[in-house]
Amino acid sequence: MKELVEYILKGLTGYVPLLVSIIATPKRTISKLTTSEPDRLNKALTFAGFTIALAFVFQAPLVPDGQDFVKIAGSLLVLKIVAYLTFSGLMVAAFRLVGGKGNYLTTLCACLFITSPVYLFQIFTHVVSLGIISTHDPGLATIWNTNLSLTEQQIHEFFKRAPGAAIAFSVTLMIQFLSSVIWFLICWGAYRNIHQVSRIRSAFVYLITTVLWYSYWWLTVLAMKGLHGGAQFPMG
Repeated sequence: MKELVEYILKGLTGYVPLLVSIIATPKRTISKLTTSEPDRLNKALTFAGFTIALAFVFQAPLVPDGQDFVKIAGSLLVLKIVAYLTFSGLMVAAFRLVGGKGNYLTTLCACLFITSPVYLFQIFTHVVSLGIISTHDPGLATIWNTNLSLTEQQIHEFFKRAPGAAIAFSVTLMIQFLSSVIWFLICWGAYRNIHQVSRIRSAFVYLITTVLWYSYWWLTVLAMKGLHGGAQFPMG
């Protein structure tokens, strides 16, 4: 853990400016990074790897007692690598169906740059949602942290005991969901430029990609539960 923290502290000076640039002008910055940079794959992997490391350290306190941080982080890292490689391939195939001309490497690089900022925000909003629940019911917060779901009865009781907190919790989850949808909509122009397709055809691929992305996310949740008996990083 100490080595990981030192790695993050050393890399922040190069990471933060690039992160800010991607957030401020995503389409222009990502298009430049994926088409004109000679070492684009190395930069994309470094950026995504640093993002994952940052997220893992941020989530470390959420790992249940008795669980091995290194094992859980290692499992998640493998799952994310498989996700990036597979997801980029599926995206290329989807664009090919509508006449896309982009290649796999450029699509993979764009995927690494685009998903990293929203991944950090998802982690942050999940921690906020945990804080809201923990203020009124620490036990319920533990259930939410390990299962990422609550029963209808638990939700009803939470609204009954703390309606204000329950509304804030619901709003946080809505922001979490909408932020992903909006971010990918904003950045989708970069994919459209890479594959040189019309807006209508690009929109069709976006719908397919959105379904695939959330389907994979839940598969990751199930995989982590299977590997670690329910313990997981919530937003892996």
